[in-house]
Amino acid sequence: MYCGNFNDLPEKEHDTPLVKYIREAVALNASGRVELKKGLVYANFDTSRTELTANRKFEYHKDFLDVHVILTGCETIGFTLKKFQENSGIKHTFDSEKDLGFIEEELPACYVTLHPGDFAIFLPEELHKPLCAVNEQPIEIKKIVLKVHKDFYARCLSLSV
Repeated sequence: MYCGNFNDLPEKEHDTPLVKYIREAVALNASGRVELKKGLVYANFDTSRTELTANRKFEYHKDFLDVHVILTGCETIGFTLKKFQENSGIKHTFDSEKDLGFIEEELPACYVTLHPGDFAIFLPEELHKPLCAVNEQPIEIKKIVLKVHKDFYARCLSLSV
């Protein structure tokens, strides 16, 4: 997991390909799903309500990494330092069409609270629990979840070195 604030990113001329897509998504101010690079990068613009932490499950993805960017409100996201492993014995479900899996049990976690302009990046198989209410006080938030295919992300890393 990586996190930071959109306003602290380097000057545009030093952008990595991933940062360029984050900037593009934020500038769109759209709703719903928007394709940024067909099949490889898309943004989900969501208005959601945070929930009590106990009501949220850890999730993971196999093919896409997530970049959560908070536009309004704030949310707490739980995460673990372990990656999901298929043979770990942990009960889970996975929908390959949505590239979305859920862990069916609670795990020890660390938490980070994101405010407007903050972002958190979760690589495939990094367990994370989004939409947890800050101080257990549910609110409505607006956010972007940028989805980047892992192979495209690997190519972006090699281009930005």
